Amino acid sequence: MRRRPLGVALLCVMCAAAPPVFADEGRGGSVRVAGDGLELVVALDGATPVEWRACHPSCAGADRGSGTDMRVVAADDPAAIRLIIRDLEPPVDLQRLRFSAELGEDERSRIATLEADLPVPGVRFVKSFAVSRDGYGVVMTARMVGPNAATFMSGRRLELELSAGRGLLPPPAAGFAAMLERMSRVIVAGGAVRVVGDDRREPTMLRAGDWIGFRSRFWTLLVRSDGAAGLEPRPGAPAPLGLSDERGRLAWRYTFYAGPLEHGALARADPQLGRLLFSGLWFWLRPLSFGLLFLLRGLTELIGHPGAAIIALAVSVKILLLPLTTVAERLQEQVNVTQARLQPGIDAIKAAYRGEERTRRTIALYREQGVHPLYTLKSLAGFMIQLPVFVAVFDMLAEDFDLQRVSFLWIRDLARPDALARLPACVPFFGCDLNLLPFLMSGVSLATLLRFRSSVLTPPLVHRQRRNLTIITALFFLLFYTFPASMVLYWTSTNSFQLLSQELGRLWRRT
Repeated sequence: MRRRPLGVALLCVMCAAAPPVFADEGRGGSVRVAGDGLELVVALDGATPVEWRACHPSCAGADRGSGTDMRVVAADDPAAIRLIIRDLEPPVDLQRLRFSAELGEDERSRIATLEADLPVPGVRFVKSFAVSRDGYGVVMTARMVGPNAATFMSGRRLELELSAGRGLLPPPAAGFAAMLERMSRVIVAGGAVRVVGDDRREPTMLRAGDWIGFRSRFWTLLVRSDGAAGLEPRPGAPAPLGLSDERGRLAWRYTFYAGPLEHGALARADPQLGRLLFSGLWFWLRPLSFGLLFLLRGLTELIGHPGAAIIALAVSVKILLLPLTTVAERLQEQVNVTQARLQPGIDAIKAAYRGEERTRRTIALYREQGVHPLYTLKSLAGFMIQLPVFVAVFDMLAEDFDLQRVSFLWIRDLARPDALARLPACVPFFGCDLNLLPFLMSGVSLATLLRFRSSVLTPPLVHRQRRNLTIITALFFLLFYTFPASMVLYWTSTNSFQLLSQELGRLWRRT
C-alpha cells in the first residue's frame, strides 16, 4: 500500500512538538494515527475507523514486500466498529455527529482525540484512539462530559458493535483445506477459548478483561472492556458482536488487539491470548505443538530457510520417534507372524464351509492356536501411539504465522497449496490448481510399499497388505491434496526418510 503524504506530514509535525494539528484540516475529513504495526484512519463524521491495517513485522516492511498485512477495515469495506446509545428515546445516532480532532502522543502510543456536541444541551461526547507504537493494541476511550451528561445517560447504556471486515474472511479453499480456512467468533476468558455459535439467543456475561472477537487462521480482531459487560445476541452468520455495559455510566475504555496469531505478539498484549494458538487441540497436546514450533524455529535459525527446516523437522521427529517406531514395527511383525500361521487354516475353512459354520470353525481355529480374534488391532495400537505427534505437528504447521508467503523451490507460499500450474477448469473438491507435492508424496509412499519385503508373510498376504496400504495411500492423497504445502512437504519428507531407512536396512542385512 502506498503511504499517504498527509500521514507522514502529521507524524513529522507531532515529532517536532509543534502545536496540535486538527484533523478537520486533513484530506477527506479524517485523521490518521500510525504505529509500527498498525495504521488507523478515523473519519470525522461519526469518529469511526474507516481504514485500519495491521502489519507484520511492520507496515513499512509490508509496503516493501518483506512482510504481511491484513485490513481490519478498508475504505470500500463497510465493516462496523461503532458505539451505539441504547434503551431510551429519543435515539442519538453518534454516526451523524461531526467531530473535531487533535493529535498527540506519549512514550507508548500515538493518540487521536475527537470531540462533538450532542444534540442535547450541555452534553459533549469525547472519544480517543491510542495506537500502540510497537504493538497491535488500540485503546479506545469514550466519555460523556458536561453539566447534563449524568441526566442524559440515566437509563441509557453504551454498546460497542464489532463486525469482521473482509480482511478477516478466509480465502476460498477446496477439499479438506476448508477445515483450516474459516473464521470464528470467540471468547477468550478464564484461560480458555470458546467459540460463539450463530444460534446464541441469550446474553453472555463477561468479566472485566475478557476478550471477544473474530479469528481466522492467521489474524484476529479482539476487544475487551475494562468493566463487566454483556455479549448481546445478534442475527446473521457471521453475526456482529455487541458488547454492552451497564446503564448510567459516563466513561468507557476498550482495548483492541488487531494483529497476527503469533505467540509473542499475543502474549505481549495479554498472556491469556496465547490460548488462541492451537486452541482446537486437547490441552495435553498443546505443549507438544509448542515444543515442535520451538524446534522448527531453531532449525530455521540454524539452516536459514523455513522450507528446508520443515524437511529437517520431519527427519528430527522420525529420529526422536525411533523408540515408538520400533515398538510399532515389533507389533506389526507379531501380527504378520500370526497371520502367516493362521492363513492356511483360514483358507481351508473358507473353501469348505459357509455361513455360521465357517464362523464357528474360524473361532475354533483361533482358540486352538491361542490367538485372540482381535489380534490385528496390535498393528493399529502401534500406529495410535505415534498419532498424537502427527496431529500436533500438522496443527502447528497449519497455524504457523511465519510460513505465510514464504517460497521454497517451486512453492510460492508454504501456507497454501503449492499450485504448480493453473488447471483449464476448476474441478470440484480438487480446486483450480495442479498441486505437485501430493503426487510426490503418494509416489514415495507407493515406492516404500512396493520395496517392502516381509520374511514371514506369504505371497497372498503380501498382496493383500499392499492392496490395503494402497487404499490408505489414495485416501491420504485425497486428504492432503488441498492442504498447505508445508504440511504436504513434511509428510513427503517423512515418507522419504522411511524409504531411505528401509533401503539402507536392506543393504545392511546383505552385508
